[in-house]
Amino acid sequence: MLVLKISEYPLNKELLRLYMMDIAPAGSFVREAPLKRYGARPTEDKALRIADLKRRISEVEKALLSIPEEYRSGVLYHTVYHGCKGIQGGKGSAWSDDAFSFAHPNTWKKWKTRFILEYASIIGEKDHIELLNEYRPAVRQPPDIYGYFDPGVVK
Repeated sequence: MLVLKISEYPLNKELLRLYMMDIAPAGSFVREAPLKRYGARPTEDKALRIADLKRRISEVEKALLSIPEEYRSGVLYHTVYHGCKGIQGGKGSAWSDDAFSFAHPNTWKKWKTRFILEYASIIGEKDHIELLNEYRPAVRQPPDIYGYFDPGVVK
């Protein structure tokens, strides 16, 4: 879930850019009498969407600050694109690409893990991750394809 939310980062930046371009100034008219009925509030709705996009973008950027600058773009790239060279069964990890050759793959993995854990902490999911790690031995089988556990699976 965390990786999927992080992978939305480029999309969220583009959505924010499009939303900001779509904002028009208010019309220049004056009503003589106030409306008696409830009307839609498109400006407020748009402002809430913009605020949500800005929050999502800043959460990823704040988590990136927790790792050294020289690893940030590589870790973000690897996280967003899931570290695979090709969606249709490409072999190898993106860590083997020349762009990542200045550090050992284990170094990249360490910083990616720290980035994801920092992101989890920022969005309030780190406690859940710690709980999952604590009770991992008690789980006898993985969840089914829909993510559900059978009732007798957890001790």
